[in-house]
Amino acid sequence: MAGVQCLSEYLFLLVCLELELPDVLSLRRVCRSFNRATRAKLLWINLLELAVARDGHVLPLYLKPRDLLDGRALEALIVRVTQLARKWQKQDLCPVDVWRMDVHRSITWRLVAGNWLFVASSDHEVSKISCWDLSLVFQGYTEPIAEAYLPGQVGTAQLEVQDTGIVLALGLSNPSSASVHIITLQQHLGSHCFAELSHIEGSSDVLMLQGKYIACAVRDDAVVPHVIDWVAKTTYALPPPPVGGFDTPERRCTPHLFVIWNDFVVIVRHKILDIYTRPSESCKPLYIKSLPTIPISEVVVLNPLALSREFPLRLLVISAQTVQLITVDLDLQPNDSIAPCSHTVLAETPSTSSRSPWYHLRTSGSGTRALWLGVGSMVNPRTIDAPHIISMAVPPQPSEYLAPLIIWTNDVPPDAGIWAFPTLDFDEALGYTVVGNCFGELAIYSHVPSDPLACCGLAPDFTHRQSSPGRMLSFEPIPLRMRPSPDYDLAEVDPETASEFVAHWGNEHLRLDPHIWQTDWCPEAYYDWYHWLGLIGDNAWLLRHAYHFPGPVTPQAHGRYHGMGDKHIVLRVGQQHLLYSDTEELSDKLQSLPLGPLNLGTAERQPCIQSTAYTVARVFFWTYFTRISKRRNP
Repeated sequence: MAGVQCLSEYLFLLVCLELELPDVLSLRRVCRSFNRATRAKLLWINLLELAVARDGHVLPLYLKPRDLLDGRALEALIVRVTQLARKWQKQDLCPVDVWRMDVHRSITWRLVAGNWLFVASSDHEVSKISCWDLSLVFQGYTEPIAEAYLPGQVGTAQLEVQDTGIVLALGLSNPSSASVHIITLQQHLGSHCFAELSHIEGSSDVLMLQGKYIACAVRDDAVVPHVIDWVAKTTYALPPPPVGGFDTPERRCTPHLFVIWNDFVVIVRHKILDIYTRPSESCKPLYIKSLPTIPISEVVVLNPLALSREFPLRLLVISAQTVQLITVDLDLQPNDSIAPCSHTVLAETPSTSSRSPWYHLRTSGSGTRALWLGVGSMVNPRTIDAPHIISMAVPPQPSEYLAPLIIWTNDVPPDAGIWAFPTLDFDEALGYTVVGNCFGELAIYSHVPSDPLACCGLAPDFTHRQSSPGRMLSFEPIPLRMRPSPDYDLAEVDPETASEFVAHWGNEHLRLDPHIWQTDWCPEAYYDWYHWLGLIGDNAWLLRHAYHFPGPVTPQAHGRYHGMGDKHIVLRVGQQHLLYSDTEELSDKLQSLPLGPLNLGTAERQPCIQSTAYTVARVFFWTYFTRISKRRNP
């Protein structure tokens, strides 16, 4: 034992660096000296650096400087990321722990820094924003640490951790107006609260938040992409492309997303990337060019914090039956021309049915992992299974080989309702996945044995703001009049509420042939009226999510246009007129018309921008009625 006590700390460190992690932990049981030595901070700092350099382990994106972390937190971090890496190697990510909560309202949310869980929820009366500290949730404290009421329903949201703290850009809508509110979570008088940093009236559909810039797709009910400096409250309009401008089928709807990349603003659309110069105080954005690309149904940006000249722009997309990587590189020649984008297939769905694509693509943090949902059976491609979660490691460089997929289901009963219009997010470094659904059910899954220390104290406290606190958000409910949120009974809309919805239909008094078109919306005249109420999963919902036409849908007239057998309906969304058909063919359902006086003869076929929205709705209703049937006929 004397020899053990005489072993220098330096030599002991070198020995431990050659051992596997379980062996290092086993040394604690040898003697008191080894027990004390294996808890030294220097040991775990070196093991952490080795885990990253040699083993390529993914660390939390927002990690404190290592000299500010104590040995206990470092040890918990390394143990957790090592356990998670082993599960990835075994291709087994089934959760081992789950925490469940119920917020009683439909959910949208975002997880950040492995520590904060933000939930936006609403029903027909109020809209709320809530925040949980996950290190407290894992210890049994499930109450939110901060809550506030909002003056509208959250339709879109973006989140970024900035030098001054956590910043959220919320696109709010209510029956009378739309606006963007920039808020933060901060400490005030010893407790956490939400405060407003800025707000912009008239803009909506937030599709980007990077530093002091946000990008929105809608302004004053018109689809007009623009960038806003939310600190200075300066709006930069993006000029229309020279050919067709914004009044073309591809550009009449909102794009998938914006991203600022180097000196450029990139707008990602269904089949086009529109490239602009980056705005500044002295220079307005200028249109450069448009690049054709593969059809994109869903898209996320990889490594958003590493968008510089040293890195190409990398987009992970769902396109038809595949997950693909689109790479847009920058030619560093003096002319700074943009090279054509390339794409690589990373994964292919086993399902042969185009009606069952993958959907809900997500990435997180470092962009080294991706997650999405699937419903096609992995055993028999011609059958449909319950939704399951699929994970994949994103290769750092394009490869000719398909990436291996890891499939996990909710093996911890009961499930978290991933079939019920879910929202998803995950922390790929610490191994947490969060699922929320339209019924207000919230589940936090851990893929390795839970250890509250693995989250506690790893990230800086972003709620300490150096600047003065902003205006506090309301602690009292703000009454709103919104469409009902779904419940497990799926109760029909009562006649009084329905009459309020349809009272303003057909109010444009369009000059249409009365022999073809009717404006009577009673059930006897148009028995499909309930499909256009804007309830989750109905036709109005699909216009927003599948065709990207935001805002309330107002039917104007219905009839059988041009003597065709299919019923048609003239719609207005914002300033845009649409012609919808009840045909079975997805590609022929919708036509859009140029802005200006209505002329149905100028209608053009409108592409389905996000066909995966049909899958989301179909999975919900198929699963719901299957469960109801089993409940009634056990």
